[in-house]
Amino acid sequence: MEISQIISQDGHINAIHTRKKDEKFLRAQFLFPFVSDYICGAINEGKPFIFSGRSGNAQIGIKTDQLYPDKLPRIDASDIFLEGQIQNLNPLMENALDLFKKGDEIGRLVVMDPELRIRDVRHYLHKRLFVGRRVGKGYYEGFEICQEQDPLTGKTCDYISVELEPYQYCFEPFAMNPSSINVVIKKGRSALGRIRSRIPLDLKTSQLKPRELFVGAIKISLGDIYGIIDAVVEPENGKIEHLPARILDPFRTFRDRQVELYHFGTKAVALEKIRIRIRFFRTRNPLAVPLEKNKVKEGYRLCDLLTNVEVSNLFNVIGSQSLGMILNKANFVQIPQALNPHGEAQLEIIKNALLESTYRKTRPQLLDGKGDRFHKTLEKLSVLGGVNSRVFIGRKFPALEVIYALRRSGLRTFLINMNNPSFEDDYIKKMIQLTHAVDSGCEFLHYDSDTDKLYTFSHGCFMEPDDKQRFDLVKYWLAFYGSHTQEADNNLTIDLINRLAIRLGYEMGIVHGGGPGLMKEANDLARQHNIMSVGIAIDLEGENQASLTTCDGLIKYKEGLRLARQDHLQKLSNLPIINTGGYGSAEELAITITSMKIHENPLAPIILLDPNNLWKHTQKQTDEIARRKYGPAFTPRLIKSCRNAQEAELELIRFLGNPDDWYLKNKIPGENVEKARIKAARIRKHTLCQETVEVFQKPNYRLKQ
Repeated sequence: MEISQIISQDGHINAIHTRKKDEKFLRAQFLFPFVSDYICGAINEGKPFIFSGRSGNAQIGIKTDQLYPDKLPRIDASDIFLEGQIQNLNPLMENALDLFKKGDEIGRLVVMDPELRIRDVRHYLHKRLFVGRRVGKGYYEGFEICQEQDPLTGKTCDYISVELEPYQYCFEPFAMNPSSINVVIKKGRSALGRIRSRIPLDLKTSQLKPRELFVGAIKISLGDIYGIIDAVVEPENGKIEHLPARILDPFRTFRDRQVELYHFGTKAVALEKIRIRIRFFRTRNPLAVPLEKNKVKEGYRLCDLLTNVEVSNLFNVIGSQSLGMILNKANFVQIPQALNPHGEAQLEIIKNALLESTYRKTRPQLLDGKGDRFHKTLEKLSVLGGVNSRVFIGRKFPALEVIYALRRSGLRTFLINMNNPSFEDDYIKKMIQLTHAVDSGCEFLHYDSDTDKLYTFSHGCFMEPDDKQRFDLVKYWLAFYGSHTQEADNNLTIDLINRLAIRLGYEMGIVHGGGPGLMKEANDLARQHNIMSVGIAIDLEGENQASLTTCDGLIKYKEGLRLARQDHLQKLSNLPIINTGGYGSAEELAITITSMKIHENPLAPIILLDPNNLWKHTQKQTDEIARRKYGPAFTPRLIKSCRNAQEAELELIRFLGNPDDWYLKNKIPGENVEKARIKAARIRKHTLCQETVEVFQKPNYRLKQ
């Protein structure tokens, strides 16, 4: 059986009827254009359907519904006309009904076809459906699978009953005005952050009182199935109703889904007793990619859906005089470039383009002469959801002011066509914050035509999307410093990497300068061993040091930012290895020692691969500084000169096998060790936003000799 789409395209207000004096609702005619034959036929056949209001409207307390629930809408060819009503349930919005205008997007029609209803929810659980809070591997709580008899088919079907999450969205009265409310009505959910705040909530002590609006959330992610929230909220005798934004879209519903409840009863109900009922229906899967559990749970992103060829083709759509374009629900909107792209006029042009991208379209606008070429691509992109649903596509990374202007509108994904880009230090720091901040969740992607690869930004560098998981598994980031010249002997470093790769495996990662010489040899060797290799490069092409393009992770600083680049190397790594090298290596050694001296790096052995006593005088100078008390006495004890790779390997394995024992034997004071652990972890979590940072607090017993 061919499965049809059970949900129409967006509908809009076609006409507003004159409101009678003291009438508490607005009567209007809703138009749903270009509705499929299946939906028109299903409604004519009397199959159950609902009108689901726009999510942004429901989240500010606007209830949209049929005016005559028992009367079928009028169908004219492929257009459906529905007599509806709009009601304001939010006491903070006194004149909200006056803001609605003809053409405003209002919601969709949903056919709850009993033939497409999913009877056995357990078959989909943890495959296409993730519900509740994870409390163990493959185990979730906070929901219950219940059964009922479908009134039309008489068959026993499952539905789920879900608990609320322990937080809510509260409106800020002083932020609410006709302008901010109108922006939500016109733009939707993306503007809600301006008028409300998310706050924690104790469900056990909180109650929903009569005539109160509550905006909370449930935890749910969907794959290729629809979920329809029931208007009736448990307990049924509480007379609490879910507002009409009741569709859980395939693929676009992931993690937390907001719910909007209004209490029409007379008695307060404890929030911990409230349950949201959801039924599920099959739908046509628009994706050609396989369904993956983690992507269903966390949400599909642009890089999950498109091939590199399809990504490359998207850039051909950008106009020659455009700053870039906005992709929103399969609609392309060009952003004209101002004469001064850094002036206020450019920001105003961006705002106008953003507003245009949110206009209600009667059908997806395909590009002249290119519709067939992009049809499948647009169909795939239609499943983008949440913060991923709108994309900025450009030829170069936009100025930070442009990023902020786009982000304020709800746009979070930036796709750029640049080969081997370089950045200012401040730009990299802002990308890190925007990528990993809880309330932002941006994604920066760049396509490299030379390598035909798509890279995503994560924890300070660009990597292929599949490498993000490998990056997170690394505990020991070894920074290899050495010369880029051919005169330097890199055999010791190569031997050491070969030895450590066998002992440490995927827990080992390599950080280097992303250039030629030792850096390239270490990177090539890491790829042979399938261990993560990250290059922190700098624009030094004028010095015959072109950056690598074969690293698993790469970030490139602009010319003149040598110290910022070195600081990045220090922040990511926790085990420094110094090979024979030149002036740059000497500087890197001095910075490494200083970083440990001021406790910005976790205390660890500083390995000198020194078969020819190149660093002998450095060691003597460090000893003399400590003897004269110009620096702490423990610093020289961290420096370990090794004549061969075997010595270096044994020193590192002794340390990693039992760090506390190594500190004790090398007379490293415990207070310095603990101070470095706390400070280094804090700095790294703040700078690179890594959830877990290895600061050598626990022995690695499998490495013990």
